[in-house]
Parts: sequence; C-alpha cells; structure tokens
Amino acid sequence: MDCPEVPAGAPRAGPEPLSPDERELLAKLEEQNRLLEADSKSMRSVNGSRRNSGSSLVSSSSASSNLSHLEEDTWILWGRIVNEWDEWRKKKEKLLKELIRKGIPHHFRAIVWQLLCSAAELPLKAQYSELLRMSSPCERLIRRDIARTYPEHEFFRGQDSLGQEVLFNVMKAYSLVDREVGYCQGSAFIVGLLLMQMPEEEAFSVFVRLMQEYRLRELFKPSMAELGLCIYQFEFLLQEQLPELNVHFRSQSFLTSMYASSWFLTLFLTTFPLPVATRVFDIFMYEGLEIVFRVGMALLQFNQAELVQLDMEGMSQYFQKVIPHQFDSCPDKLILRACQVKYNPRKMKRLEKEYAALKSKEMEEQIEIKRLRSENRLLKQRIETLEKESAALADRLIQGQVTRAQEAEENDVIRRELALVRQRCSSATESLRRAQSTIRELQGNPRLSEEFVAHLETELERSRLRESETLGALKEMQDKVLDMEKRQPLLPDDSSVVRLQEELQELALRDIGDIGDTWQVSLSPQVCGGRWQEPRALHEAVLGVQLRESQAQAELRALRQRVLHLETQGRIQRSVLGRAEQACAGLREQGWVGAGSIPGLSQVYPG
Repeated sequence: MDCPEVPAGAPRAGPEPLSPDERELLAKLEEQNRLLEADSKSMRSVNGSRRNSGSSLVSSSSASSNLSHLEEDTWILWGRIVNEWDEWRKKKEKLLKELIRKGIPHHFRAIVWQLLCSAAELPLKAQYSELLRMSSPCERLIRRDIARTYPEHEFFRGQDSLGQEVLFNVMKAYSLVDREVGYCQGSAFIVGLLLMQMPEEEAFSVFVRLMQEYRLRELFKPSMAELGLCIYQFEFLLQEQLPELNVHFRSQSFLTSMYASSWFLTLFLTTFPLPVATRVFDIFMYEGLEIVFRVGMALLQFNQAELVQLDMEGMSQYFQKVIPHQFDSCPDKLILRACQVKYNPRKMKRLEKEYAALKSKEMEEQIEIKRLRSENRLLKQRIETLEKESAALADRLIQGQVTRAQEAEENDVIRRELALVRQRCSSATESLRRAQSTIRELQGNPRLSEEFVAHLETELERSRLRESETLGALKEMQDKVLDMEKRQPLLPDDSSVVRLQEELQELALRDIGDIGDTWQVSLSPQVCGGRWQEPRALHEAVLGVQLRESQAQAELRALRQRVLHLETQGRIQRSVLGRAEQACAGLREQGWVGAGSIPGLSQVYPG
C-alpha cells in the first residue's frame, strides 16, 4: 500500500515495524471504534467535551473506572499518544497512521486535530477577539449561508442558536485575515465540524492552518484553480482504474465535476452522515487531500455495476440518494477499501505539471482569443464605418445622377428656349431688315414731298386745336357741375343730365373720328405729293394727342359718376320736399295761416 505524505508542518521519521502487542492493540481499537460509532450517545457528548479540549495533556485515568477494559486500553493509548506527541510523530509514524485510520476517539479529536495541524503555534489566535470587533464585507453572505449549514443538527438549529453565532464569528474572522478568499460557501461545513469538537478560538486556529497547509485555500479562491486540478487528477485515476465506468460517464456526458466537486470542497461533509464524514476527516487531518481521492475511487468501485446501467439522470439521483447512506453502519468497510486504492504521489505531481502546462496553454489561447476578438471587434467597427462611407458614397452618386438628370433636363429646356430666342431673333432681324428696306424705299420715293409734311403739320395743329376745344368743354362741364352742387336744391331733371351726357359722347366721338380720318388720309399715297420729312416726330405728336384725349375721356367718366351722385342727392331732396309739402297741407287744414309760420319751411324754400 502506498504511504501518503504528511502535510507541511508535520515532520516524520522513518517507518518502524509493529510489534505483536501493537498489532493486538490495533485489533482491539478497531473493535472499540465499531462499538463507539454505533453508540449514539458518543456523538451527543461532543458539546460537553469541546469545552475541556484546550489543555495540552489528557489524564489517562480521569474516567477509567466507568469504562470497560477495552475502552480503558484505548484511553490509555491515546492519552499516551497525546502526552508523547513529538515522539510518536518522529518514531512511530506508521503506527500513528494506522491508529488514525481506525478512528480517533471522540473525546480526543479536538486535541489531536490541533496537534496534527500545529494550531497552537498560530500567531493569529491571539488576534481573534480583535478581529471580531472589526467589520467584514462578507458578513451579509455569511449570514445568508449559516442557516443552511447543518440545519438538522441540534447545535446549529435555530436562528439565534449558539452554533450559528460562533460559526458566523469564525467565518467573519477568517474573511478579514484572508481578503483574497474572503468567504466561500463550502468552507462553512468544515468550520461547523470543527465547532462541534472545540471552542471557536481553537476552531479558528485549526481552520486557518487547514487553509494554509492543506491546499484548501487554493480550492476556495475565486478562480478555484486547485479544484480544476483535483478534478483533472481524479479523472486520470478513473480512466486508469475504472475505464469501463469512465467510458459510460463520457457517453452520458456525466462530467466528473457534477458529482466530485462537493467531495473536494466539503471533504464529504455534505455527502455522508456525520459519523462517516468525521472518520474521513480524521484521515484528512493526517494525510491531506489524498484521502478524498481514495474515498472517491472506493465509492465508484463499490457502485460501478449499478452506475453503468443508469443514464445521466439516474446516475445523478443515485449519487444523491443511494451512495450517501451505503456505509452508515459500517464506515470501516469504506475506509478499508479507500486505503486499498492505488494512489501514486509521483503520478499526481506529474499530472499537476501537465495540468499547469495545459492551463498555461489555455491561458495563452485565451489571451490570443481575446486579442483576436479585440481585432475582430475593431474590424467590425472598421467594416461598419466603411459600410456607412459606402452608403454615403452611394447616396452621393445617386444624388449626382439625379443632379445630372436635372441638369440634362434643364439643358434641354435651355436649348429649347435658346432655339425659341434664336427664332425670335431671326424674326426680329427679318422685321428690322424689312423695316430698314421700307425706310430706304420711303427715303428714295419722290412722291413723299414737302407738301405731305406740311399737310401732316396742319393736321397736327387741327388735332391740338380740337384738344384745346375738348379741354375747354371739360372745363365748362366742371363749371356746370360745380354750379349744380351750389344749386343743389334746384338740381336739373333727368332730361338735362341725359342731354349733357349725349353732348359729351358726340364731342368725343367726333374728335376721335376726325383724328382717325386725318391719320388715314395722311398715310394714303395719293395725298403724299412731296418728300417724307420727320415722320417719327409727327407720329409721336399724334400719339400724344390721343393720350390726352384718353385722359379727357377718363375725366369725363369721373364727371358722369359725380353727376349720378348729384342726381341721387336731388332725388332724396325732392322726396324730403314732398313730405314737407304734405305736412304743410295738413297744417293748413288744421288752421295754420301761412307757410311762413312753419318752422324751417323758409329754409327749405328760400325764394
């Protein structure tokens, strides 16, 4: 059988062969442990014993009178071991190992556990009370989990129980000592087991030693790198010693971490009942994590035939309900099979190096993956930027095409307008050419003599004379209108206004007709007997006369409107006059003498 290494801080001497008396004593111890494990009273004596376990020496005769001869031998033996601890660790290492595997008596567990891990030499023990006065950032998490730690155990049952309070104190104190680890849920079960055996100060010291010297700190770090190593090593043992079961696990995708993680994190304290788990913890205090590998492989060896017939769900239920209670009545059977499991520390060291190399390679791959992801993210951002630029460029191209289409359309419109302008220019040029030709013909025609020019001047003078006569007539009409406004009570009747309108219309028509006849005669070639002189000036003079004639007509229309207004007022006055005459006639009938006595009548009829 392979001999495991003792944890750091526990020096050893070379193995020593067992004498016949020692072998007989081991057999007696095995029988006594079986009887003690079956005795339920021995577990209830834990609380009383942990208050007296702080002393370094235990008297071998304190209760020998009440024990059987076999129990007396056990007390004597462990009392001697405790009193001669240094000698036993150096010279009787193999015998001590066998005794621990057979089980440490309950009354000796507290002091033996402290001796195994050298907890009395811990400097932090003196700082425990000071740590309790400090505040920890993990207090809320600890309060949440302590109620779920051994909920069925009498010592921890109840929210305000002594067990929960001291468990909180120890976990809080350690979270202040090791801020990197802080608090991990599985560690509360280990501390809880320690508190069942010893006071809280000693439990704190033992727990600190376990974390520092037994690889538990690496297990409970946030990264849990040590747990990954343990699972890797356990998988190697499974593949090497139980290949058929390993193949079945892989075929069902039943990972080792699904059932073995709690074994390493809680040292089987959440798997087995306390009597069995305490036996495993006894060996752990001497041999370290090696016993976890051994017990785990022993469990799989015992249950291989049943496990290979189950699927993943069935195996999960089997690990939770069947395996924990298989060894309640015979923990020695499990311990014996565990001690027979092949375990090579050298292979474990080699596997540790392989795992470190794999993790290093994975770390490099993770770094490379992060780098590639970062580059990929940058490339995606670049692609998105290029896509946006491409979309913007496409929009600009489309806009440019639309602009070019609009420009082409505008060019077509401009070309059409230019063609129209050119056509009009050609027409104007042609008209100008014809006008110039006509002017040249007129200038070279001998019939346009000075007589024609004199005739036009005479007609112009006549037109101006008629204009002055029209202006005189308009002035006379304006005077008449003013006179009518002054003589408003004596307005002319409708026949006078109609007569004035007819005279104005006849005058305007006669003047316009005379001007038109004169212009037509002047343009006829029969009248033009002399040379053409200054035709533009004459034409402008005639147009001026026509303009003034139009202005006179506009003034005439205005006068007509004024006459209509005056007629309306005249009708109103006549209506008022009629009503006054009717009133006067009524007054005469009533006896009034004359119209002069009627108020206001003389103002209406001034004559």
